[in-house]
Amino acid sequence: MKLVVPIVVILSVSLLLIGSSAAKSATLSTPAPQMEKLIDTLAGEWTTVEKYEASDTMPKGGTGHSRDSYRAGPARLSLIEEYHGDGAAGKAWGTGVIWWDSAVQGFHFVWCDTYALDRGCRVSSEVGRWDGEDFVQTDMREVSGKRVFQKEVWSDLTSNSFTQTLYVGETPGQLKLFITIKAKRVAKQPRQ
Repeated sequence: MKLVVPIVVILSVSLLLIGSSAAKSATLSTPAPQMEKLIDTLAGEWTTVEKYEASDTMPKGGTGHSRDSYRAGPARLSLIEEYHGDGAAGKAWGTGVIWWDSAVQGFHFVWCDTYALDRGCRVSSEVGRWDGEDFVQTDMREVSGKRVFQKEVWSDLTSNSFTQTLYVGETPGQLKLFITIKAKRVAKQPRQ
């Protein structure tokens, strides 16, 4: 009898720990509603038309087009984007991952493209959020020793189209429109 009581206690504690660990891992692998909304909105194949505004990097502005693919990441905890474009800025490609950070109640991203190869990929310094029906991602980075702020907005979101605008500037209060992207859905990604 003396041996049975400790074994029962050990088994009970072990089952509690296993149950607690399983519950914690289930919570960690459950996508946040904000992430689900982003995946449900963007997952699929898109073609775009790009309009670049006149700027320091593109004095005459210009146009372009791209093919974008968004898909759910593992366990639907992230959204993965692949971009292939051609236009005023030349041929370009990019890959990005957006994920929900419950600790700060916002989205982060990592972005790698043909213009960032000399310094690798960049991770967002700010967090993105849903602003009503618009998805808004902000960031601050250094380019040639200068701070550059940017704001990217996905708006007019429908099941078959959206508008994406990117604003840049030296301060958050001095942002200027850099590019407007009009996207049309080619195919929706099946739910994973």
